[in-house]
Amino acid sequence: MSEPYPDFVARFYDVVYARVRDGVDNEYYLARMAAAGGPVLEIGAGTGRLLREALRRGVDAWGIDLSPSMVERCRAQLPPGARERVSVADVVSMRLGRRFALVVAPFRVLSHVAGVEDQLRLLDTVQEHLVPEGGFVFDLYVPNLKLLLEGMAEACDFDGEWSAGRRLRRFVSSNPADLARQTNRVTMRFVWDEADGEHRGDWEFEMRFFFRYEIEHLVARSKLRLETLHGDFAEGPLTADSREYVVVCRRAG
Repeated sequence: MSEPYPDFVARFYDVVYARVRDGVDNEYYLARMAAAGGPVLEIGAGTGRLLREALRRGVDAWGIDLSPSMVERCRAQLPPGARERVSVADVVSMRLGRRFALVVAPFRVLSHVAGVEDQLRLLDTVQEHLVPEGGFVFDLYVPNLKLLLEGMAEACDFDGEWSAGRRLRRFVSSNPADLARQTNRVTMRFVWDEADGEHRGDWEFEMRFFFRYEIEHLVARSKLRLETLHGDFAEGPLTADSREYVVVCRRAG
């Protein structure tokens, strides 16, 4: 299994996303996890941004991630008795040997699965890990057509300290999208201070974008049942101004 995240991305993940993402989605997912009434699986648990807090709130939470470096950092921040709750696994082919009342895939996990057959395998694998009437909640970004056509010039979305007196900056850019494949290529450039001076690292990756009816048809082809498709984490309707798809599915029977 190849490492999907460079080490410097895993290293600075918590610092960056505490500022740029936590206020967007974490209370929504944590409330869902707390209300599940049974064990919960987080797909793409990463360094434990949500998992750690869910466990602190008494949720019977488990996590998987494709990245060994992310899982290693997550485990290091968990109490010794909870470290085996997170493991390296691929959601497309996972076989965990247990079922869950709720599975969540926060922060655009499905955007990292480009092919339709793998997307369907993912949905069906999740279904197999749910108890009857168990739920699956995930989010994706609503495509910005201007950015798809033109790409995004490099911009700094984080500038702060990763440690006392040591600066970290992250710059993000994207190429014009490959419209035939519905993907765009994103570059994140990290610049940070160490004792021996300034360091830099670039991470390039591909993201798949989705449209509303594509999501609905994809779920309809799977073994899951689409319950609702919201336009934000307040569970408002999908509108022309929505920036998020928040998708709630259920295992029937």
